[in-house]
Amino acid sequence: MRRLALLLVLVVASLGLVAVLPASAQVGPTVADGGVENRFPEGMVFRVSAQSDSPIQRIRLHYTVLPDGTAASAEADFQPATSVSTSFTLEGNNPPRIYLPPGTTIRYHWEVTDADGDTATTQPATFFYEDIRFRWTRLEDEGVTVYHYSGAERDAQAMLREASETIASMSKLLGVSVGFPVKVWIYRSVQEMRPALARRSETFEQSVITAGVRVSSDTVLVLGNVSFDTLRHELTHVVTAVAGEGPFGSLPAWLDEGTAVYGQGDPGGFRGAIQRAVDRGKVLSVRSISSYPGDPAKVDLFYGQSWSLVSYLIDEYGAEKFARLFAEIKSGKRTDEALTAVYGFDQDGLEDKWRSSLGLPPQPAPTKEPPAGSKPEPREEDGGTSLGVVLGVALGTVALAGAVGLAGLALARRMR
Repeated sequence: MRRLALLLVLVVASLGLVAVLPASAQVGPTVADGGVENRFPEGMVFRVSAQSDSPIQRIRLHYTVLPDGTAASAEADFQPATSVSTSFTLEGNNPPRIYLPPGTTIRYHWEVTDADGDTATTQPATFFYEDIRFRWTRLEDEGVTVYHYSGAERDAQAMLREASETIASMSKLLGVSVGFPVKVWIYRSVQEMRPALARRSETFEQSVITAGVRVSSDTVLVLGNVSFDTLRHELTHVVTAVAGEGPFGSLPAWLDEGTAVYGQGDPGGFRGAIQRAVDRGKVLSVRSISSYPGDPAKVDLFYGQSWSLVSYLIDEYGAEKFARLFAEIKSGKRTDEALTAVYGFDQDGLEDKWRSSLGLPPQPAPTKEPPAGSKPEPREEDGGTSLGVVLGVALGTVALAGAVGLAGLALARRMR
């Protein structure tokens, strides 16, 4: 009897213990990366699914655009529930807000939060955004990758060699190292390359034909049927950006574009433009070409004079000082300050010395740079634009066009 009573006590005690335990343990959120759909050139679609015992309240995509490291995040739209599947579309071509060129790499992860405040994240992943209209072949050498889908293999190999040599020679000139892979995408025609470029106004699209452009810090688009000069010009911009552009410094247009024309090897028609201006005594002031000209009639001279100024600095004072000039500007010095630190003269002094080397008299009354705290010298607009190589002539309201050394080549504003 005593044994039976003890058994009953144990049973009751056990039931009591069961009663105080929850019916089931709470489960926090889980999240699964659903992959990415490429919709080039319109963008990409990121998909995700999540579950939790408590309704999912927020789903956020965190992403970074490489190699520049631009980071952002965005929330996906959905109705809160314990099981959710949704997506987020990252636009690819909606300037000036966003433009993603072919070859952009996106590093991303998802983060979800439920009604209890619990969170979960996916492992970081990367997505390579390429032009899916074509089947690309890639060639690599010395930190440069060339992508092509048409033409002879030997032509693509020649472009690769030229690209590698240009990066190497201009890096040596400017005393820097390009610490990231550079991508060159070769298109067969203007029509096939146009969707890969930053979207422009209809007037612009009808007025200029782009033959080459640096679309980001590590990416260049070129036509496969034009001179190597176009490739050299745009790849030089990759190096000048590394050498002279930074959070505190920005290159004046004459120095950036003059170096890019110098990097071509042959200035082509630009040489004639500056020679004609010298013969007439009608060259531009150095300060006036710190930004890009708005008058199409002056574009050839702008490039020719920029090239002539850069050639003068290199030939007269050497490559070492020229490289120091870029470094000083990148450190945050204004153009006049950087020139004075390296050469002992500002832009007005440069102009007088350069004019003298060409047999021209000095400027009678040079315009001095405004003092610190006043309106800064002209710079590229936010979002980053400078000149890219194009074919054709700008018409109507298009402000920028000119020759680039071969008949029919002109220059127009390009997205970085």
